[in-house]
Amino acid sequence: MSDFQLGILALGAVVIGAVFGYNWFQERRYRQQTKTAFEREHPDVLLDVPGRDGKGERLEPALDDDMPNPLDPAPHKESAGSTQADTLIRYAQANPASEAAPDVADMTEMSEDELDQSLSSIEQQLLIATLLDPMLDFIAEVRFEQPVTLPRLPSFAIDKRVEMLGNNPDSGWERARANRSYSQLNIGVQMVDRRGPLNESELNAFCSQAQDFAEQHGSNASFPQRQTRLTAARELDQFCAGVDVMIGLNLLAAAPFDGERLRALAESAGMQLEADGHFHYLSDSGNVLFMLGNANGQPFSQDSLAHDDFSALTLLFDVPRVAGGISVFDRAVALARQLAGELDAQLIDDNQRPLTESGINTIRHQLQQLYSRMDDRGIAPGSVAALRLFA
Repeated sequence: MSDFQLGILALGAVVIGAVFGYNWFQERRYRQQTKTAFEREHPDVLLDVPGRDGKGERLEPALDDDMPNPLDPAPHKESAGSTQADTLIRYAQANPASEAAPDVADMTEMSEDELDQSLSSIEQQLLIATLLDPMLDFIAEVRFEQPVTLPRLPSFAIDKRVEMLGNNPDSGWERARANRSYSQLNIGVQMVDRRGPLNESELNAFCSQAQDFAEQHGSNASFPQRQTRLTAARELDQFCAGVDVMIGLNLLAAAPFDGERLRALAESAGMQLEADGHFHYLSDSGNVLFMLGNANGQPFSQDSLAHDDFSALTLLFDVPRVAGGISVFDRAVALARQLAGELDAQLIDDNQRPLTESGINTIRHQLQQLYSRMDDRGIAPGSVAALRLFA
């Protein structure tokens, strides 16, 4: 294993530690906000919908009838007053072994320039660890005898994510770009995503193209053991298929309601209509926590909301892509229940039956098991690795 790969693995361990710390912080914060807004803990309402194999069956949860109004102001955004020192302190506490983070005790005495330098170092390490990850990517290394200025980067005819890191003699590792000088170029192709694992013919094509590029610049490309990585990719894909679950809540109204009313309710809850035709509820970092869509699969549009009536909705939660755990589900469930009350709708399963209390408990237990499996694998829900794998 090369020094670069060992370094990436070490950085990966640091980033995983940061992700665990951040996810713990997020879950604790969401739980506190939920308690403040709703005064007490309450069960979740979840539905298991098809994952990769398309064969998933929805389960039957149920509802509690005395939930307070979740559309009352309950901010989901943190204040923007966080300072650079606060950022470094959180990073250092989550990553005590990282050389990029200074001692917490020294941070409050740093000058602005020193804070900027520390943040820049952290960002560079995180960039390296997130763009190319030996667990997720097959990485070809191309070392040049002398630094080479590339008028353009190589292109790859492959239906998987390809990223490149270049080692600039002056600034170190960075995301590669044209007209920059590099002493080494690392090219990674992602081995697994929601479409499945990279197959042998695709990997061979990638290696051939990488080698051709290296030879054009008087070098050779070095590769990991192909069969070992292909085996690992298939095993990782099987794991991902087992936790790739979408949670949904169906709402069926007694009478059709107009789109303008729906828009007003969604926006008052902090959701915004996005290009995919769903209303999105976002985390502080801009990641989707849950979505509200038309139950018939037709996307909402400005025109349809202005002129059409609707009778059924689905609130969706993409389990592996969302950090925050059960508390985020609590918020989604509260919103679904409030929408049901406002629209004279009923929460039902796919067989048009009301959701039951036993279903809530069953699905909550299964959801906790999914989270545990992901944590044991070192792929935290909502982490960079999860966002890449379940894209």
